[in-house]
Amino acid sequence: MSEHHFPRGFDSWQKTHFEVVEALCYLRDLQEEENPKKFSEMLDRSATEDLYQTAIELTDKFETENINREGTTLFDLIEEFVYKETKHE
Repeated sequence: MSEHHFPRGFDSWQKTHFEVVEALCYLRDLQEEENPKKFSEMLDRSATEDLYQTAIELTDKFETENINREGTTLFDLIEEFVYKETKHE
């Protein structure tokens, strides 16, 4: 396992990672509302290795770029960040 860098410490990274995953799930739900899926397609909503890696990469990028977090709540900041980072997908 490779070493991981936590620019604001592990506790901050862990909170950010949790919120990144929440934002990814929230945005996935919004996308599914726009493009309804069949019941059988909805049964398997587990994440893939790619999604796990995306969550880690977004967490790392947010932690590095947002050292001075000011303004609204952490979730709101992260939701906006995740939306901007994933809007091309």
